[in-house]
Amino acid sequence: MLVFLLCVMPIYAQTDSLHNILLTTPNDSIKIQCYLKLADHYLNRSEADSTILYSQKGLELIKKAKLRPQAKFYLNLVQAYDIKREYRNGMQYLPPLIEIYENSKEPADQVRAMNYKGLNFYRRGEFNKALEAFEKTKMMAIEEGMPDMLAMAYLGLGRVYYNTGNTHEEEFNYTRYLELAEAEGAEKMMIYSVRSRIGDIRRLSGRIDEAIADYGALANDGLKKGDSLVAANALNKQAWSYYELGQLEKSLEIYLNALEISQQIGNKNLISNCLGNIGNIYRDWNYYEKAIEYYTLSIEVSKKIRDIYNLMWLYRDISRMYANMGRYELAYDNFVLHSAYNDTLMSDEYNRRLVQAQTQYEKEKTASELELIEMKLQRNNYLLYGLGSLSILVVLLAMLMIRTSRLRSKQRLEAMNNKISLLTQKNLRSQMNPHFIFNTLNSIQYYVFKNDRIASNNYMTKFAKLIRQTLENSEHPAIPINEEINALELYLELESLRFKEKFDWKINIDEDIDIYMYKIPTMLIQPYVENAIGHGLMNKEGKGYIHIGLKHDAETILCSIEDNGIGRKRAMEIKNNKNENHKSLGTSITESRLRLVNSLYGKNMKIKYTDMVDEDGNASGTRVEISIPIIT
Repeated sequence: MLVFLLCVMPIYAQTDSLHNILLTTPNDSIKIQCYLKLADHYLNRSEADSTILYSQKGLELIKKAKLRPQAKFYLNLVQAYDIKREYRNGMQYLPPLIEIYENSKEPADQVRAMNYKGLNFYRRGEFNKALEAFEKTKMMAIEEGMPDMLAMAYLGLGRVYYNTGNTHEEEFNYTRYLELAEAEGAEKMMIYSVRSRIGDIRRLSGRIDEAIADYGALANDGLKKGDSLVAANALNKQAWSYYELGQLEKSLEIYLNALEISQQIGNKNLISNCLGNIGNIYRDWNYYEKAIEYYTLSIEVSKKIRDIYNLMWLYRDISRMYANMGRYELAYDNFVLHSAYNDTLMSDEYNRRLVQAQTQYEKEKTASELELIEMKLQRNNYLLYGLGSLSILVVLLAMLMIRTSRLRSKQRLEAMNNKISLLTQKNLRSQMNPHFIFNTLNSIQYYVFKNDRIASNNYMTKFAKLIRQTLENSEHPAIPINEEINALELYLELESLRFKEKFDWKINIDEDIDIYMYKIPTMLIQPYVENAIGHGLMNKEGKGYIHIGLKHDAETILCSIEDNGIGRKRAMEIKNNKNENHKSLGTSITESRLRLVNSLYGKNMKIKYTDMVDEDGNASGTRVEISIPIIT
C-alpha cells in the first residue's frame, strides 16, 4: 500500500485529486499523506486557515490510528499561526515538535530540536535561555554542515537582540542570516523583512546614507520580482530618510512614487502614511493650504481603517502647524484630538500588555509547578536510593520529616509572598496618596481658571499617564529600570509644575547599566524622592535641587538621591513644631519590602543616609544611597 502511495501521489498533485483520494481510500497512511500535502499546498499559498484545518485533521487521524506523529504537521501549524500573527496559539505546537526531533537518532534532527527550543524560549520571553539555545544551534549546525539551520540560528539571535535592544548584535546576526538565507533559498518575505530591519537599524543609528541605499536596493528588488508591497514599504522608508536629512524635494519625489504604488495595490495603511508625510513636507515649505489638503486626505483614510497611531501623529503635527501660523484656537482643537488618540493608543497598548502579562503569568505558573514537581520527584528518588539499605521505620521517619519541612517551607514562602503583595499595595497607596492627588487636581483647576487650556490639558495628560503607569507597574514585584525611571520622571515633572519651579532635578544613569534587561523592585526610588521634596526642599528658602544617580558596580546598582534641602534634623524640628505625629509610611514600607526581598531572593540590599554639611558645619542637604543587587 505504501508503494501504491508513492506512485499515486505525483499523479494526484492537484487539490481536487487529493480530496478524491481522501473520499475513496480506506488506508489511513494514504489519508495522512494527503492531509500533509494539502497542508503544505495551502501553507505555500499563505492560506493559514486551510493549513491549520488539514494539519489538525492529519494529527487527529495519526492519534486515532496510533501511528507515529510527524513533525511536519506541527511545524505547519506553528508557521500558519505565524501568518495569522497569532503567535501564542502557535506556541502550543512547539513542545511536541521539539519532542519528536529529540527522540530521533538523527544528528540533523537534534539540531532542529535545539533551534525550536530557542524559538520556544524566545516566544515565552525567556531571552537568556533563547540566546543559549540559538548559540548551541549555531555550533551544532556548523558541525553537521547544515547551512539552512545555521541561517535559522542567526535569525533567532537577531530576533532576541532586537527585543533586548542590542542593535549592534542584532545587525551582525541579521547580516549573517542574509548571507546564508539567500544562498539557501529561504522564504523571500522573511529575507525582505530582515533587509528592511537592517535599514532601520542603520537609519536609527545615524547612518542614514547607508539606510537609503538599503531601502533603495530593497525597493528595486521588490519591483523586479513583482512584490509591490515590499517596494512601497521600502520607498516609504527611503522617503522618510531623505526627510530626516532635510532633502525635502527628493523626499517628496519618492513619497509620490510610494503613494502611486500603494494606491495600485490598495494598501490603505501606506496610503495614509504617505499622504500625511507629504503634508509635512508642504508644511515645512510653508505651503499651508497644500499641507492641509494632504493632511485631510490622510485623516480620511486613517479613520476608515482606524489607524490610531497615524491619527495621533497627524493631529499633533497639524496642531504645531497652526501654532506656527498663529491660529491658536485651531492649534488647541487639534492638540485635544492628538491627546485623545494618544490616550486611546496607550490604553490599547496597556490592555494588550495586560492580557499578554496575564497569559505569560499563567504559563510561567504552570511551568514552575511542573518543574517543582519534577524536582521533588527527582529528590525523592535520590532519597530512596540513599536509604534503600535502611529499615522501613527509618524510611518512614525520613519521609515524614521531609514532608514536614516542605510544608513549612511552602507556608513561609506563601506568607512572604502575601507580605510582599500587601506592602506593594500599601506602597502604591502611599505613592498615589490622596494628598498628592488633591494638590494635583488643584493645580489643574488653577490652569483651567486661568483659561490656559493647553497647559491644563498637558498637566492632566501627564497626571493620567503617571497613575496608569503606576498601576501597571504595581502588578509586578520587579520591573526594568527604564519603566521605574519613566514613572519617576513623570512624578518629578508634575511636582515641579505644581510647586511653580521650586526645584530643579536631574537623573544620571551609567552607560554600563542595561535599563531594559536589569530589574529592580517596583516603586523603589519614588518614596525617597517624595521625602526629599516634601521635607527637604519645601521648607528651603530659594530654589532647590534634586539629583538621582544610578551607577553600575559589579553585580550591584548604586542609587543615590541627593537634595540641597534643610537636612533631616531641621525637617524633624519643623515637623514637631507643627505637631505632626503621623509617621511617613512611604520609605518605611519600602524598607520593609527590601528586607522581604532580601530574604526571598537571598540578596543584600542596603540603605545609607548621609546628612551633608557645608564648610561652616551647617546642614546643606541629605543623601540617600541604596545598594540594589541586579535582578534579571
